[in-house]
Amino acid sequence: MADKNIRIPQYRQLYETLRKQISNGVYKAGDLLPSESELNIAHSVTQPTIRQALALLVNDGYIKKHHGKGSIVQELPTGLGILSIEGRLANSNSNVENLLTKIIDGPRITSWPDVMPFTPTQQELEDSCFYIERQRRVADTVVFYEFLHIPNHNLPRFASRSLANKSLYELLRTHYKIEIKGGEQKIWAILADDLVSHYLEIDAGSPVLRLERRIDTNRTDFSIYTSLYANTEKYILQGLI
Repeated sequence: MADKNIRIPQYRQLYETLRKQISNGVYKAGDLLPSESELNIAHSVTQPTIRQALALLVNDGYIKKHHGKGSIVQELPTGLGILSIEGRLANSNSNVENLLTKIIDGPRITSWPDVMPFTPTQQELEDSCFYIERQRRVADTVVFYEFLHIPNHNLPRFASRSLANKSLYELLRTHYKIEIKGGEQKIWAILADDLVSHYLEIDAGSPVLRLERRIDTNRTDFSIYTSLYANTEKYILQGLI
């Protein structure tokens, strides 16, 4: 349930409903969404609200508007989707159905690291941050080891949230109205050290991908900073950039 002091606009509620229906296969690639009139009857919302929700779905790549036909559902990216820096982020809506997330540490409040690949803004540095460390696997294979730093600013009760087997970005969007708007990332190949190999459950010295990302949001001075290590031996990384 969303926090009671944060009112989620009707267009956002409709967007979330339709987005989940697409992600869960209620509407498949090539299907037409209900017309605006049908959505009006089904959800008791106004036409401007419906158009706002549909515009978000278009922007995030879920549907395409076709003159004379309506809203056509698009094919979602296959693979692990981690390269996406907009819309569907960090496998929140991947076709990999059995991805499991184990929280190793956090969310807990801490100070910002002294050195980071992307430097937080001065306003972000004036606050503390939430630290999250997690491991993600598909079946018996660990595919991601990641740690994140999130500004501790207007996130009530965030430290008490359960993040195991949940999409962090969907939680932020649903409970705090935080939208991913873009960002910057650096990607290169490395040899896994003892720590990375331990959490990826591979031999030390194995080749892995390292992704450093600054994920910008709709909030001013509120970016999410992540360091992610990916084992691509069995699964490719694929998605929208």
